[in-house]
Amino acid sequence: MARAQKDTRPIADQATSETACTYAALILYEDNQEIVASKLAQILKAANLRVEPIWTKVFEKALKGKRVGDLLHGNTGNAPATQVAAQTSAPATQQAKAPEPAKEVKKVEEPEEDVDMGGLFD
Repeated sequence: MARAQKDTRPIADQATSETACTYAALILYEDNQEIVASKLAQILKAANLRVEPIWTKVFEKALKGKRVGDLLHGNTGNAPATQVAAQTSAPATQQAKAPEPAKEVKKVEEPEEDVDMGGLFD
């Protein structure tokens, strides 16, 4: 019976792990595949990188239900494209509204109290 060999490659540091998982997620996005931990791990293994398994799970949870393309273009990634378009193209009437002047709030200063510091600064 053949015994599986133990992986002796060193585990990548945090920055390398995050970067590698980011690139793996982008590869899956570009290939129109679902971003799941097992596929991320498969890509990292093919790249001869060893990362803590938690990183692939973190990226899976962080990107679950998100639209990666929207995240790349600065949108939240949650809203459908029609909502994003509606938000960015506001009617001219809303744009022409002048902002209301801010009301000044006057703060009443209270006199300082003498606090006994137990002779600390005597």
